[in-house]
Amino acid sequence: MNASELRIGNYLNGKRGYVVVTEIRTNNSVKIHDNTSSFYVGICLIPIEITEEWLLKLGFKKTDNQYMDNYIIKTDVSLFNSVGYDEEEKKWYYNNDYSDAGCYFVTYIKYVHELQNLYFAINKNELKHEL
Repeated sequence: MNASELRIGNYLNGKRGYVVVTEIRTNNSVKIHDNTSSFYVGICLIPIEITEEWLLKLGFKKTDNQYMDNYIIKTDVSLFNSVGYDEEEKKWYYNNDYSDAGCYFVTYIKYVHELQNLYFAINKNELKHEL
């Protein structure tokens, strides 16, 4: 992972738990919340793999359907964003679900920062961490 893949507000794993990116530098380093030091991406900071726990923290709700477990977050009256786990591929995936038009596969994702960036690109809103 490179700093160029990140946005301000992305969550990463630091030495003492998760951290929030507050500044992105050109030398593949970032600054994190409340800290005046720079940390190198891939050395001191690593991506957080998507888990059910993280999906719930980010505001997704678990729903069971007859085909698979999905985690959804409602963004407006007719649009849902969903994340599911493809057992065959062993990968998480991201969908847009329009109540009138059906469900559209967007891409496979592995890390929380990828989910944050994709969600922002599609919805123009940030995913907020719920403590």
